[in-house]
Amino acid sequence: MRHAIVITILSLLAGTAQAQNDPLRSTVHNYIRNYQLAGYQPRDAMSLDSVRADDQQHEVRIYANEPFCSQPFTPESVKRIYAEIQRRLPAPYNTYHLAIFNKKGMLIEDLIPNIYRTSGQDKSRVWGKTDYAGLPWVENTSKPYKVTAGLQRRHLFIWPSHGRYYKNGGWQWQRPYLFCTTEDLFTQSFVYPFLFPMLENAGAIVDCPRERDYQTHEVVIDNDTQANGQGFYAEVTQQDATWTSSADSTGFAVQRYLLNDDSRPFASGTYRMAPAVSRRAKLATASWTPNIPESGRYAVYVSYASRPNSVPDAHYTVLHKGGRTTFVVNQQMGGGTWLYLGTFEFDKGSNMEGRVVLSNQSDFRGIVTADGVRFGGGVGQTERGTAGTSGLPRYLEAARYYAQWAGIPDTLVNTENGANDYNDDLRVRSNMLNYLSRGSVFNPGRDGQHVPFELALALHSDAGARTDGSIYGALSISTTQDGNGSMSYPTGLSRQASSDFAQMLLTGLTDDLSRSFCTNWTRREHWDRNYAETRMPDVPSAILEMMSHQNFADMKFGHDPLFKFTLARSVYKSILRFVNFEHGIKDYAVQPLPPHAFAATFTADGKSVRLTWQATRDTLETTAAPNGFVLYTRVGDEDFDNGLALGNVNEYTLPISPGRMYAFKIAATNAGGQSFPSEVLTIYKSTNEQAPQVLLVNGFTRVSGPAWVDTPDSLGFRLDIDPGVPYLSTTAFSGEQRVFNREAIGREGSTGLGHSGHELVGHEIAGNTFDFTICHGKSIAATDQYSFTSVSREAFQSATLNLNNYAAIDYIAGLQGNMPQNLRPYPVFNSGIRNKLSQYLQSGGALMLSGSFIASDNIENDDERNFIENVLKYKHDGTARNDSTSYINGLNLQFDIQRKPSARHYGAIAPDALLPANNKAFTAFAYGGGQSAGVAYKGKNYRTLCMGFPFECISSEKVRNQAMRAILTFLT
Repeated sequence: MRHAIVITILSLLAGTAQAQNDPLRSTVHNYIRNYQLAGYQPRDAMSLDSVRADDQQHEVRIYANEPFCSQPFTPESVKRIYAEIQRRLPAPYNTYHLAIFNKKGMLIEDLIPNIYRTSGQDKSRVWGKTDYAGLPWVENTSKPYKVTAGLQRRHLFIWPSHGRYYKNGGWQWQRPYLFCTTEDLFTQSFVYPFLFPMLENAGAIVDCPRERDYQTHEVVIDNDTQANGQGFYAEVTQQDATWTSSADSTGFAVQRYLLNDDSRPFASGTYRMAPAVSRRAKLATASWTPNIPESGRYAVYVSYASRPNSVPDAHYTVLHKGGRTTFVVNQQMGGGTWLYLGTFEFDKGSNMEGRVVLSNQSDFRGIVTADGVRFGGGVGQTERGTAGTSGLPRYLEAARYYAQWAGIPDTLVNTENGANDYNDDLRVRSNMLNYLSRGSVFNPGRDGQHVPFELALALHSDAGARTDGSIYGALSISTTQDGNGSMSYPTGLSRQASSDFAQMLLTGLTDDLSRSFCTNWTRREHWDRNYAETRMPDVPSAILEMMSHQNFADMKFGHDPLFKFTLARSVYKSILRFVNFEHGIKDYAVQPLPPHAFAATFTADGKSVRLTWQATRDTLETTAAPNGFVLYTRVGDEDFDNGLALGNVNEYTLPISPGRMYAFKIAATNAGGQSFPSEVLTIYKSTNEQAPQVLLVNGFTRVSGPAWVDTPDSLGFRLDIDPGVPYLSTTAFSGEQRVFNREAIGREGSTGLGHSGHELVGHEIAGNTFDFTICHGKSIAATDQYSFTSVSREAFQSATLNLNNYAAIDYIAGLQGNMPQNLRPYPVFNSGIRNKLSQYLQSGGALMLSGSFIASDNIENDDERNFIENVLKYKHDGTARNDSTSYINGLNLQFDIQRKPSARHYGAIAPDALLPANNKAFTAFAYGGGQSAGVAYKGKNYRTLCMGFPFECISSEKVRNQAMRAILTFLT
């Protein structure tokens, strides 16, 4: 053994000596070793593998290692590299032709993605004339906008990392609990709430090998199962259209027991079929009416059979709290699995206004088929060994279990015969993609479901840490040679297209994140390696390791919702550009950003509402300018409707009825799709024409990650101090961090830095839902004594907003506050708001203000402190003690507030304690321990009532209504 080590050392020394003594090798070796590219930081050092000179051909061939060849090559950089090496070479090699290769023998100029080339594009990497021209798998025909330059009719297969799986007698994650999360929780928080809606707003049809719905309830209704308590299936038959059953057992049936390796949900029942008819007067219908266990939002999935004579335009209608949403489903593809239609609000119980209806109307001859319908994601029902089920919501489980539930053949799911679910899971994602897409134009072959998927993407987070506090960064992976040695896909498309896609993801991500957050987001390598998720798919595919979940600097960004949105938007834009480029489409548009400066006020006659807003400019993307807007309306306790296209305007007026509460939100549109929506604003016109008006101001715009600590000896996140403010909600947290020892950076296990608990796994945590004007508005409307309108924080500061007609202002501050972890400033009061409120109050106004940080935020600022003490008449008295806020007294009421976040509402973990600032102010609310929770001021010119806790956190709706009545009585 010692002899072998000596030989190895001598050979290394000989190689070093050879490099030093060989001028050609030494020159190239030194260039590559010292090569640097701004923003590019591979894990391993760049080095030379070998160099060969061919004196007969007058050529120098350079073979560089993977870190060097994984950099982002462009025509300019390749030209520069060749020129710089050429200048350094000794004679006669400085006159030779240079060629630089990677380990697979590809020239570095061939590693330049097609889209970045000015000439010499590789036609084998683009689809060319290969394209899908038929109807999409599913289309929401109730959308009030059309996508013409986005991802319309493009089918994408995307998933977030691994999921919980069974191995060695128990259920486990692939990665440990670090920094309050684990990879499989963390990556979902980018994909489901951000990336999927962006792609679908751009017109794409997105499928996922894992459950996407956070709803833990599940209701499944099938034609084979009646009276199971979950709902009922019913049919209407016409003279020329009779529903009949399939002759074989190839349909779905509700499983009576837990799933095991022998379970075949989509081969246990039958399906129904009816001949299609063109006339609409008398239609045969099938309907699925669920018995919803709890009011809330539920994903709706349908299943059916694809037969040779199936129609491509089966008409489904989902009846829900927002009305009716219609879909056209192409039943010629994708039969025998779950097809996601959308997520909708349903009331508890069973009623005819909450169901799914399928008709046999079609513009084509053939049949319409009907099988099961599923509402909600549910919990895991796969039983493994003696460990039972995972005990977690289905969205947290690995694709291996969802694929079985979704009808993927057993030979593609259970590849290890129950011996290794982890290996099954690695393969099943690609197996599911290939099974569903085979037979389509992008994946020709037999025994598939013909869904024209043309792109696959897996999003992960990587392990790895840096001790210098810098960002670890992003990495992408593709595989340009499959397991059989082929360099092309079944259509003949070069697998190098996947490399182009993976590199585009990295380039877009590093550019967007660096520009958006004034940082240098680290770009790591693009690997061409053998990974199942990129080797097995029959269409272009990539893995994106977005960042390191083990590196604190990455996670300071990664936990923030604004960062998640920006990263997801970058991925969406790269998909948009790649897909359109592959089809030779140059004119495409990025969907807009949400509108801002939203306001909802009464017209002069009080009979209509005037809505105004402004478009938001995207500084990163010129094509994202909107050319239209969509208004979504909610009346009373209904949900929002399907939307109304308004055209390219910034103002809209619509009539309202007294005694009814309305809510509105606005989205921007262009040819590339629709933006995320604005915040929600509300209005209410009292039936009493003389009723005074209240103005609601949504001053709660903050989203953020959790509080962090960064000291010489401690590093990490403190959920107990401040869990942050998720966008809508999050499922990303596993539990509180337990190890903060800075010296344990990069260490694995329970003693490693960032080691965290798992008490929050499977828990959804609510954040800023941007609709708290509804909660406040309901309480005002319940008094039956006031009308109200509402405006955004930005619109409130507008010089055109006249406050003279308002008897009182209800300013909603929520969890607004400039916290150290915020990636953007979110002050409770800026100078514009302070000036507006001061002017209003000095003119005889009245103010109700509530929020957790209305006293502590920016308290060191003299202007801020003078405003709250001299105008609002309260001062800061510290944070309310944890043991003193179990209840609050005030207004002859005793009530609880939401202290800890839940799935339904954010928590006021550390509300402010307030003290009166002069002798005309007095304590109006008190925490249970005696600290003042709110201060009222009854002055000569104006009145205020300010609460150190958010009004919407009062747990009881009844108490909120009573409190609002008392507050407005005092103020007005």
